[in-house]
Amino acid sequence: MGATRILLVDDEIALTGLIEKYLLRMGFDVHSVTDSRTALERFQEAQPPFQIVIADLSMPDLSGEDLLREMFRTNAAVRGILCSGYAVAGTALARDYRGRVDFLQKPFLPKMLADTVQRLVGSNT
Repeated sequence: MGATRILLVDDEIALTGLIEKYLLRMGFDVHSVTDSRTALERFQEAQPPFQIVIADLSMPDLSGEDLLREMFRTNAAVRGILCSGYAVAGTALARDYRGRVDFLQKPFLPKMLADTVQRLVGSNT
């Protein structure tokens, strides 16, 4: 089937670059963007589709939650990881889509991200 396709969305360019490099080293097919509108366009046009979307919770224009909700409307199989540097006790989206969405508090360790991605990939089979 090939490598798991991941769309990484964060408006912090330096952080996006670090996360992308880490995921690429792990063998994932990673595409990163720094704004949510571009992410939505890429997601809708992607062939084959993305399996995992990692999105910052707080972004200009369209929040990570709103972005994932929109993506869920067009692809029921996609899984999401919301990230935030703010203290957040989970999100409504993670509660509404239990098993399809996970939450990571920034800063997170690379192993925490890897474990979360692997768990969500496993839940999609």
